[in-house]
This record gives sequence, C-alpha cells and structure tokens, in this order.
Amino acid sequence: MSRDEMLVVSPLMHSREVAAYLKVSESTLSRWRSAGSGPPFLRLGGIARYRLDAVDRWLGELEHNHAPQG
Repeated sequence: MSRDEMLVVSPLMHSREVAAYLKVSESTLSRWRSAGSGPPFLRLGGIARYRLDAVDRWLGELEHNHAPQG
C-alpha cells in the first residue's frame, strides 16, 4: 500500500452542514464560533470549515455520565 493510499482525511464540511448535523441553526453555530465554545474549525479563504472527526471529538467531550451515585 502506498503512502497516499494510507492517508485518510476527514472531509471538510460547510457551516450549514455542521449546523444540520448538530441540529442547531447556523446562527447558533456562528455564535459558538465567535465565543470559542463550539467545535474546532479551520478558516480557508475567510470561510469556516469543519472536519467531521473534530466535530465528533468535540461532541464526545461534551458527553456526561448521569449514572446514579451510590
């Protein structure tokens, strides 16, 4: 297998795609971006793009275990 065949790149998603994926509005995603509280993003030519694997990692970090204490 060549080096190029081994390279796996997470697809870059537009804000509208990520907003739909997270089931929030684009304006909510934009607010999160401005506040630095949303998923990690890249700026390409002034436009925000998201890696799906980074969005999924961010979601995983938000998960809480609500198992009963006892």
